[in-house]
Amino acid sequence: MSKQSNVIDDVDKLILKMLLRNGRTPYKRIAEDLGLSEATIYLRIRKLSRLGILRGFTANIDLSRLGLTVIAFMMLKVSPKNYEETLKRIANSPGVLEVYEVSGEYQVLAKVIASDNRELAKIVDGLGSIDGLIEVKVLYVIRTLRTPYEATELITYI
Repeated sequence: MSKQSNVIDDVDKLILKMLLRNGRTPYKRIAEDLGLSEATIYLRIRKLSRLGILRGFTANIDLSRLGLTVIAFMMLKVSPKNYEETLKRIANSPGVLEVYEVSGEYQVLAKVIASDNRELAKIVDGLGSIDGLIEVKVLYVIRTLRTPYEATELITYI
């Protein structure tokens, strides 16, 4: 069990589950559902934020409805020279949604999104021009079989 698991209890976990279902749930509603005061809920959410467990609230946007329908993963080989700077440039490149440092032949896995193949090519060209990047391997997503986890799926791990 992780150290952080010891600093939160079952009530904190119930609060997190409610917020995962709907991040806009008012404190009053959470308090009513859990039989606690709003002040208690406020203090517990503040504690979860202070511990870094609750990092904020975000919108879940369907990017395809914004015309961003092309998804690709890129496996990137990075030179040891200026490694950290190269990683930062990759992470801050246009079209790059997620970046992971991974083990294996390629040190970086990046998820990118574009409106069409022409824009994807521009993203690939932009990444390819980064100093310290040795190789770019593009994995074009043909179809999505499962989207990233839904909050309700994450609930089972809390």
